[in-house]
Amino acid sequence: MDEIARFLRAYPPFDRLPDQVVHQIAGELQIEFVRAGQTILTRGGEPAQFLYIVCKGSVDLLRSGDQVVDTLGPGEAFGHPSLIRGQPPLVTVRAHTDTLLYLLPAPIFHRLRAEQPQFAAFFAASVIERLGYALQSRQAESNPALFQTRLRDLIARPPVSISPDATVGEAARLMRAERISSLIVEHDPLGIITDRDLRNRVLAEGLSDATPVRRVMSAPATVISADALAFEGLLLMLERGIHHLPLVDGERMVGVVTHTDILRRQSNSPLFLPRLLQRATSPADLRRYTDQVAEAVITLMDAGARVSDIGRVVAVAHDALLQRLLQDAEAQLGPPPVPYAWLVLGSEGRYEQTLRTDQDNALVYDDEASPEAVLYFEQLAELVVGWLVECGFPRCPGNIMATNPEWRQPLSVWQRYFRRWIEVPDEESLLRIAIFFDYRQVYGTLPAEPILRTITQHAADHRIFMARLARAALRQPAPLTFFRQVALERRGEQRDLLDLKLRGTAMVVDLARLFALEAHSNETNTIARLRAAMGAGVLSREDGDNLISAFELLSTLRLQHQQQQIAQGLPPDNLVNFHQLSPRERREIKESLQAIASVQRGVALMFQTDRLA
Repeated sequence: MDEIARFLRAYPPFDRLPDQVVHQIAGELQIEFVRAGQTILTRGGEPAQFLYIVCKGSVDLLRSGDQVVDTLGPGEAFGHPSLIRGQPPLVTVRAHTDTLLYLLPAPIFHRLRAEQPQFAAFFAASVIERLGYALQSRQAESNPALFQTRLRDLIARPPVSISPDATVGEAARLMRAERISSLIVEHDPLGIITDRDLRNRVLAEGLSDATPVRRVMSAPATVISADALAFEGLLLMLERGIHHLPLVDGERMVGVVTHTDILRRQSNSPLFLPRLLQRATSPADLRRYTDQVAEAVITLMDAGARVSDIGRVVAVAHDALLQRLLQDAEAQLGPPPVPYAWLVLGSEGRYEQTLRTDQDNALVYDDEASPEAVLYFEQLAELVVGWLVECGFPRCPGNIMATNPEWRQPLSVWQRYFRRWIEVPDEESLLRIAIFFDYRQVYGTLPAEPILRTITQHAADHRIFMARLARAALRQPAPLTFFRQVALERRGEQRDLLDLKLRGTAMVVDLARLFALEAHSNETNTIARLRAAMGAGVLSREDGDNLISAFELLSTLRLQHQQQQIAQGLPPDNLVNFHQLSPRERREIKESLQAIASVQRGVALMFQTDRLA
């Protein structure tokens, strides 16, 4: 019995159950040996009476005839969909090799589902539910400070309000009397006035203390639900550059939390980052700032943040750095002669950069630029790209940077680029789209982003382009064998390795870009693109949710792997040894890849990629 219990504890969900429960299960299992080729369950036959757990050997799941849809090995279970529904099996299960099985009787299975929530969640009927459970489980194992605390739990007192017609002197005296740093302004829309407003908008501007509050308040105030998580409040403060966040319960104001309230919950908070950047006075200080951003990534991972949320924090931090560098360059070169825009591309453009990676950027300037203005932007690009290198961001090996004259052009040239890539979708165009259609404007007064979006928004009208983009998105098929197992490298230095980027997250990124264009969406973030496609009816809710969960899981495993390498003093890469992963991680990868493969098959039919020359 001890040997069986040890076996069970090595695999999910038994690795999440109390030892006493696992020992009890081990004592209630039946053991059965089946020969290769022997049928265990029959599609449409009698409902399953057991949960079957593979101990040794392997079994095939067949949908119709001899079509194998999956192959299960040690630690994997089957029979639960039939058990849960009380209906005939949807697949035939046949021993692929001589196989030893553990059988858990139906009454015990149902009792465990009733008594053990993690057991019940794991044996949910659909892949999407299992992938969602895996994400929730990873968060539950982490530091709860930011991810289990509701903002309402941080409220220290009811909100204090003031009339917009009151004077700033009265506001200052009320703050002092109440020992608070902000007041809610009773206004439509709701406003807020803070101690910073009094310093920066009243004292620094030399205004009288008789100035009405309405003249210096912020309205409408940025608000958030009191039931939002502390981490959601942290993100909103970072993105808006604010220090006070009013909380609402429906239409009712219930309190205000400050950045200090959240800092008490986490000592190494990303909220410290803006302060560090403000204090930076040298290149060494700026490099320390980017090092602190990297430390914040580790802190957030340990705290249980989703990689998508970490990407948003990193984007805010890196955008602030880039804006500072561009302002420093303007201070050195003088004001820009014409309006311009600085774009970030690729993972940074998608809000998905976590570690410092190669630069991908571009510069767009007004068509009225003179030769002197063109020289100005050349010098500006050289300064900023060089400073980014000093901050730890290497130059792009492919030279996709604003220092390259090809990617430092007037707006009309960029419009021509975008139209050509859509109208002439050759190999070069498709390569460019994979980089340049994932862009964001982070600085500058030239409205380049919305202007270029008017072109990409109508890309779906060009059906040959969409079909070729779909074919390009399918060039890297999900790495699964004929028997639905994860396909690994079989030779050379990469034997038994899996590239979690190339053969994982990148496939979802490509699919999301395709679906977003089909939905006429301007989103750039992968998850936002998938949600937009679901909202437009381009992507089914089930497929979209599956892709989102798969993307989050694969991204999390990739970042964890890279952090382990950094801790060991190794350069980070995307290659994991599949056999060294835990059974739980192997299952998560396998189900994620199966979800991706299913959508890829649908894309091939939807865009009829097999009919392209």
